[in-house]
Order: sequence, then structure tokens, then C-alpha cells
Amino acid sequence: MFEVNGIYANRKGEYQVLEINPPKMRVRFIADGSEANLRIELQARIWENIIVERASQADSQPSQISKSLAASSVNHYIKVISVPVVDEMSFSGWLERVVMASLSGEGNKLNEDDRLIFYALETKTFFAVATLVGESITANPKEYFFTVHAETAQFFAFDIDATSGKLGNGADIDAVELESHPNFKQLRLEAEAFLRINEDDFELLADALVEAVEDAEEEDDTDDEEPFEED
Repeated sequence: MFEVNGIYANRKGEYQVLEINPPKMRVRFIADGSEANLRIELQARIWENIIVERASQADSQPSQISKSLAASSVNHYIKVISVPVVDEMSFSGWLERVVMASLSGEGNKLNEDDRLIFYALETKTFFAVATLVGESITANPKEYFFTVHAETAQFFAFDIDATSGKLGNGADIDAVELESHPNFKQLRLEAEAFLRINEDDFELLADALVEAVEDAEEEDDTDDEEPFEED
């Protein structure tokens, strides 16, 4: 997808590819001349989304209205979770790739195609971006290891769009400010809660997560390099 000297873009802006060394590539941002090593797989997803957005803007007016209405039906949420052991990516529903939308009788507030960004209370980091897929199903929460006092609840399957792999490698709460919730750091959040945010805040958090992942990978690469010792 990417070629040396090619011009592409992510949420930060347009950049030129300088080198390609899978799984990363060296780029220079056109706006400020800064350089960075970006993960190719993640940048490919972002670039594909931008291509779709640009194509939508070039469509006819009726089509633009239709697409705008469709996009407006997609909601964005921070999904709050609690992790018993912070060194492990293990919590209710994660391995099964499902989230509990609501308990039976509460009504289903989530919809297919809604976007989630996962936030861990213990590490105070945003560590995964996901999209809800398919229609909700009714199941016993115990099937997915949820410890709630209910016989049934609504569940949605989700696809992971990006993840830090480790909770500690996610985007730190101090690295972002949310327009939707300026006092986010002071909120008393509960596990399994869904906090609705606007699309701009969601993109901000997603970009912060991608950058945090790339920074963590660069540190790992540096740690793996053994110093050369002369005889």
C-alpha cells in the first residue's frame, strides 16, 4: 500500500514516506517537518478510512446527505473496565470479544457499528479501539464471566481495530483532554459503564492510542538492541 516518497495522511496530517522497514516506516510530516517511525499496519487502516472520507466528500449532494445521516447514527463511547491483574489482558468478555450492552429490562442503548475505546480504571489508560458488529444477543452474563446479579443481559460482539497489547502501553489519561467531558479525570467511573463522547474526541483518543503503541514499540526495539563490545 505504501511507497517510498509517496504522500499519505493520518489524523495528524499529511506525511511523506522516507523509508519502509516492515513492520514500520519512517515518515516526515509535511506541515512541520517532524519525523516519526509509524507502524505500517495501523497507518494502513487510518489511511483507508481517510480515503473513504475523501470519497464521500466528493460524492453528489444527495449522496452526501445520505452518508451524513448514516454517519450521524454511529455513536462513540468510552468503555470503562476493571482488570483484576493489570499485567494481563484478561477481563470479562475480552477473550470472547463481547461487551455487555445492558441488563434485561434496562433497554439496549448500543447499536451495530457503534465505536468503543476501552479504558482501564487501574492503569488509567486507553488501550483498545473496537467496533460493534452484528445484532445484539440475549445471554446469561455468566457465560462470559460477568459477575452481575441477573439471569439475562444484552451482548454485542466487537471487532478490534487497534490495541496496545498491554494495558501499560496504552494512552495515558494525562495525555488527552476531552471536549465532551473536560473533567474526565475527576469523574467517578464504574466498571462496565459506557461514557458517550463526540466523534472528534474519539478520533483524538484513537490517535493517542496509536502514538502510545508506536512509542512503546520503539522503546522495545531499543531495549532489544545489544551494545556492541569490542574484543
